[in-house]
Amino acid sequence: MLKPYRTVQDVLSSPWAQVQRAKSSSQQTDRVLRSTKLEDSIYRDLRMEDTGMDEIENSAGEKLRSFPALSRDIFQSFYSLMPRRNTEDDLSVAARKINMPILEHITQSEDYPTLKEVCEGRELPAYEAAAEFTAQTSGELDDLLSQLGGKPGAVQTLEKLEQAEKTAEDKLAALLEQLRGAPQDDPALSAAVVKAANDAESKRRQADAVNKLVDAGLAQNQAEAGALIARAVSAAAERAEEVQTILGAWSDAPGDMRKTDANAALLERVRDSKTLQDISRYLGRFREIFAQGKRNGYSYGRGEKYALELGNDLSRALTSELAMLAVPETLPLFLRKYQHRQIKQYRRREIVYKGAGDIICCLDESGSTAGDLAAWGKAVALTLLEIAQSEGRKFALVHFSGPDRFQTDVFLPGQSSLEEKLRAAETFLGGGTDFQTPLAEAERLMREGGFENADIAFITDGECSLPETCVEMLQKAQSELRFTVTGILLDEGNAGMDFSLKPFCQNIYRTSELTGDQIVGEIVLDRV
Repeated sequence: MLKPYRTVQDVLSSPWAQVQRAKSSSQQTDRVLRSTKLEDSIYRDLRMEDTGMDEIENSAGEKLRSFPALSRDIFQSFYSLMPRRNTEDDLSVAARKINMPILEHITQSEDYPTLKEVCEGRELPAYEAAAEFTAQTSGELDDLLSQLGGKPGAVQTLEKLEQAEKTAEDKLAALLEQLRGAPQDDPALSAAVVKAANDAESKRRQADAVNKLVDAGLAQNQAEAGALIARAVSAAAERAEEVQTILGAWSDAPGDMRKTDANAALLERVRDSKTLQDISRYLGRFREIFAQGKRNGYSYGRGEKYALELGNDLSRALTSELAMLAVPETLPLFLRKYQHRQIKQYRRREIVYKGAGDIICCLDESGSTAGDLAAWGKAVALTLLEIAQSEGRKFALVHFSGPDRFQTDVFLPGQSSLEEKLRAAETFLGGGTDFQTPLAEAERLMREGGFENADIAFITDGECSLPETCVEMLQKAQSELRFTVTGILLDEGNAGMDFSLKPFCQNIYRTSELTGDQIVGEIVLDRV
């Protein structure tokens, strides 16, 4: 390559004359995103003792030096409310050419808004999602590097060239300073300046050529890289939603998404059980319905002031309205507003306290309910358990299937553990269907087990004819013990079976007529 500079005057009239020594304190970073000390502390706590992530970062770091910083930025991207970037001048070559495009693909993926909604400000979902994304990308890192970095080794070559360019620039800047301070022309110094300028120009052109090569590869493989990263983002979103679902369904504090021993143990426990995972898909949503029902449990017209309305109730009228009675000129206006119910008055509400009895839930666990029906029924039963526990009531879950095949789990106020609840949720009897056995057990609980003031929820997917004598005895017991039975018939796609529940159920909800959420909403409304 021809040397562009032959004399020191050529150098002094070129852009290189303005070059200055790089400050020794300026260091490039692999971190694309900034983080606060608090966020760093949270991440360190989450990473503690995560040997799996250590292995992934060490293995991937051999192929991409900036990979550990990438995994940290992934968490930051998911967790931070407003992720902030470092300037490109502060970034290393690997961070600019590999890490930054990956982060841009993440934010442009379809699943990113869902991911942010679940992870933002929530430690465990964000970390679990970042770990899933990191694991996915590390497994396909070779393909990703070829798509983002062009030819194998191009990024490493660019990194070396840019470092060599900076070294050459520093050397040239030092010689130019020396030249400007020299009292007279120094042929040797001038020759050194010309050589240093040609070296710096050569390194710059080489770096520019490789940089264009890398950018061309990225542009050419944009779609492939985007698809690979989109799959990893989708997997991360599923992982984050799984964490949110499990903790929302089973945790005593469903809004607490921090890394605690209890949350870690709960995640491990539920992930080991397909049954609990299936129940979690419904239970978390049902708990939200219950929480909403508690917030909406008000009687309107009395109690606290919470809004304004128009009417003619003088006991609730605003003082400014009543003031019109004090002036003869405004008295007709007041009377007209009164007649047309246009007086501004306070709206009031107070909490409603409904009759709170114990709850007995009879749950059909015949073979035909295996799978989704069993998960839905368990979620309803556990929602009833939470209603009872929140108000200090006793709760009994009677699992039943064929004749004389049942199991009763009793939960007393303040005396039941999460593990007992999980074991009850995992119970599944299988077999046929017999209504007489669970109803007899429910009556026994009311007569002998301390459930004197209980009501019964009866969940089943099938029909079973009760003997006439059994129906008569049950109706007699209902009259004597003053309990009601609410039937929930899982008959979606097979409507018309409710006659088997009519002899002993005062209310019947059918999944062929109402959605699962609507049924749970009605149940909560009746009991909260």
